[in-house]
Amino acid sequence: MLRKIICPFFNHGEISFHAGLNIVLGDDDARNSIGKSLALLVIDFAMGGISLQEDKAGAIASLGHHAYSIEFNFDNTRYFFKRATDASDLIQVCDENYSVTEEITVDVYRAKLKSLYDLDQLKSSFRSLVGPFSRIWNKGALEPEHPFSADPKESAAVAVERLIDFFERIAEIEREKAVLDANNERKRLISKSMSVEIIPKINKTQYKANQKTIADNAIVIESLKQGFAGALSAYEALFDEGLRVQQQRKNQLNTEREELRSKIDRVNRDLAGVAPRLSANISLVTEFFPDVNVKRLEQVEAFHQNISNLVKKELKKELTQLSTRESDVSAEIGKLENTMRADLAAKGTPDDLFARVFELKEVADNAAEENRFFDQKLAIDKETSLSKERLGAIYVNIFLAIETAINEKLKRFNKVVYDPKRNASQLRIKSANSYSFTSPVDTGTGKSYAGLVGFDLAMLSLTRLPFIIHDSVIYKNIEVPATRHILRILAAVQRKQIFLAFDEAAKFGPAAEGLLRSHTVLKLSHDDLLYIKDWRAQQ
Repeated sequence: MLRKIICPFFNHGEISFHAGLNIVLGDDDARNSIGKSLALLVIDFAMGGISLQEDKAGAIASLGHHAYSIEFNFDNTRYFFKRATDASDLIQVCDENYSVTEEITVDVYRAKLKSLYDLDQLKSSFRSLVGPFSRIWNKGALEPEHPFSADPKESAAVAVERLIDFFERIAEIEREKAVLDANNERKRLISKSMSVEIIPKINKTQYKANQKTIADNAIVIESLKQGFAGALSAYEALFDEGLRVQQQRKNQLNTEREELRSKIDRVNRDLAGVAPRLSANISLVTEFFPDVNVKRLEQVEAFHQNISNLVKKELKKELTQLSTRESDVSAEIGKLENTMRADLAAKGTPDDLFARVFELKEVADNAAEENRFFDQKLAIDKETSLSKERLGAIYVNIFLAIETAINEKLKRFNKVVYDPKRNASQLRIKSANSYSFTSPVDTGTGKSYAGLVGFDLAMLSLTRLPFIIHDSVIYKNIEVPATRHILRILAAVQRKQIFLAFDEAAKFGPAAEGLLRSHTVLKLSHDDLLYIKDWRAQQ
């Protein structure tokens, strides 16, 4: 826990802290700008925060950049650090005399604090965990309706995930989320593959049409098989691997030959269209235009003639290559047809019957392949839907457990602070990105700062949250009798730390005043400020 903060600009040199309630107490006139909130910002700065550097109170502007020496104590082991306002991204690790032994980054420092505060089991960063519970003027986190949000701009989803993390239930969600993410990725890959036609893209209508094609072709094949005198030869031939390979190769070659013939026709058309672009009779041009540069015309003519010859040469070369390949393909097709005809004759199967049966089987197989991908897509869609349902059920279970635990604490808090007849603040987590915290107690302001305090105390009790920081502005919105009861509850906390800025102690009666003074770690007043310099007149 935090034990000490030292600064040469402190009026009292240092502030020492203890377990339980630590009060920065102002005077009975509730004067502002004496350093109460600044003292809390310094504590937050010691905990790795950055709000002090924003200097909304003017400490850095008035005092100049300065450093704070910080001491922690965990399991009877003392840790010493220094952090300066002009190099706050670096932390100096020190010995007990505050001699520097090494420098670490502020991120490493925060990670060290997370470990020392026994928060390593949680997924969130140290500042994400403690930041929302450092409720200080000019820093934020003072909205009673958003008790576990770091700032008003933070999404509800982030706040809800932080709350789940505090209750150490994140692992349950992440396991199912990993399954859901994997399914979503598979869906994305299938959809993308279909869109670029790597795999067939079909819909439910095409799927049903494919089913009909498969069934119809099976009937036709069976009919051909029964009607052919050679009995099962045609059907059995389909399962002769050699014949299947030959037929598939023949189909591929036929497709290639058609493409080659199309290209040959195109090249022949291009050759027929290549011709010189200038007039064939330069002398005729000079007759009408005596001043024309004949030499220049001859140069242009020669240039275009060369271009035309070059194009023709390339087209003829391409035509030769295409014709040669077309002849080779036709020859290979002829050989395949002869081989297949001989093989089928040996089996007693006419080649035209085989071709017909093969065609039917090929169409049916393609339809079955398309439907297989569609079935895979449906299976992934179903698994994704089931995963979402499981994840939803996990969330509901977690939300119910968290709500029950916190709301029960809020009821007990409300019973002590007010009475059982008055409604307690209530947490409702509607979804992973929506929640509400209703506080009907303080109807005069429409906000329940008492509910906010009750929520923080519930979190201190139920989770690993190590400390809370409360500014006096919170308690100025709570009725005096209720505040007396809250102070008794705060004073009863012993294992963890509460840092509280407070003033007007006498207003709450002798008992409350005595309690406040007994837990005071720093007393400030109009004439006894936090820092040695008073810049109030400058503001």
